[in-house]
Amino acid sequence: MGFFDLFKKKSTYHQERHQQNELENWNDIVYTRRNIDMDDPVQRHEYVSNCLQQMAEASRDMDNLQLEYRVVTSHLRDMEEIDALPPENRAEVNQCAQRILDSEAQQKTFNKRKSRMTDQEFERADRLQKQIKKGAEALKEAEEYHRKVKNDLKRLDEERQAYDFRKADIEATSDNMQKLMMVVAVSLGVITVGLAILSLALKLNVIYGYMVAICIAALAFLYLNQKIHELRREKKVVLNTTARLIQLENTVKIRYINSKNLIDYECMKYNVNNSRELLALHEKYLLEKTERERYAAATKQLDINQRALVFTLRKYRIKDPEVWIHQAIALVNHGEEVEIRHELIEQRQQLRKQMDYNRDVVAGNAKNEIEELVKQYPVYRQEILDMVDRFEQRYPGA
Repeated sequence: MGFFDLFKKKSTYHQERHQQNELENWNDIVYTRRNIDMDDPVQRHEYVSNCLQQMAEASRDMDNLQLEYRVVTSHLRDMEEIDALPPENRAEVNQCAQRILDSEAQQKTFNKRKSRMTDQEFERADRLQKQIKKGAEALKEAEEYHRKVKNDLKRLDEERQAYDFRKADIEATSDNMQKLMMVVAVSLGVITVGLAILSLALKLNVIYGYMVAICIAALAFLYLNQKIHELRREKKVVLNTTARLIQLENTVKIRYINSKNLIDYECMKYNVNNSRELLALHEKYLLEKTERERYAAATKQLDINQRALVFTLRKYRIKDPEVWIHQAIALVNHGEEVEIRHELIEQRQQLRKQMDYNRDVVAGNAKNEIEELVKQYPVYRQEILDMVDRFEQRYPGA
């Protein structure tokens, strides 16, 4: 620690002492007329009014302090009266107090528990509690029906897509058949020209060649034409089937949308996402309702026990029995009773100290100062006494 640190500590110490002295000095009421001209009516009136005002404030404070002092004293006397009760009467008082403590413990346990539902959720569930169970069953059925409809819609869509694919395949095959017929026709023409050239150039007999070419071409045309007709018939069947599937799919889509809207409405009504959440909400509501009913019963029982304690204490002529409702533990726990007694004694000592201060330091000094003014300034005696009379009329108890 350096020299400057030491100096700082010293300086802090002197500051604290100075502040403490100031606070102690503030408790002292000093009356001085050194700078007051008592011959000046304004200054004289302000000075006397200030003294009277101090007496009024002291009087009001005394009334409040005396009232509080009587309450604390009454509480201490009640404690003595309770301690002096016969054992059987004290046991009755302790039994009532213990019941209060048990009821308060039940309430504390409820308040400390992890809440399953907020008040808003509970009120909503309570309002709809007659519908929740049936609503959960209806929502579950709607979800199952929605799943079936969705599967049917998916199956129909897949089947329609298969027929669309088959239609495209038929159209492509039909186009290929027509192109193949063109190829056969061109091939027949080329063979015919070739045979004609051979017949003219080489003087060959190609009649059988024509016959074979024409037969093969005819058979090819017949086969391809038959296939094209079969493809057209199949395409017609595919188109009809696709049309029926589209109609059926539209019907199923309506069911799908209606079931979805129903599920959305039920979920919105109960503020859930599905039937499982709604069933869980119903179970939570039943548990929460049971606990809240238990809490309400405990609150009602606490009120009954509190009234029973007040009645019992009043029966044994305890002046302020209501006070013991909030400190029932002191009736069954000697340590708590001793601590409360100690606090009350300290409160009464502090109140007595404040009362002495207001009586002796403030009220007494202010009154003595006015009497001294009357003696020292007899010429203003009547004026000062008139101010005192008006003050006493305004504050009779001062």
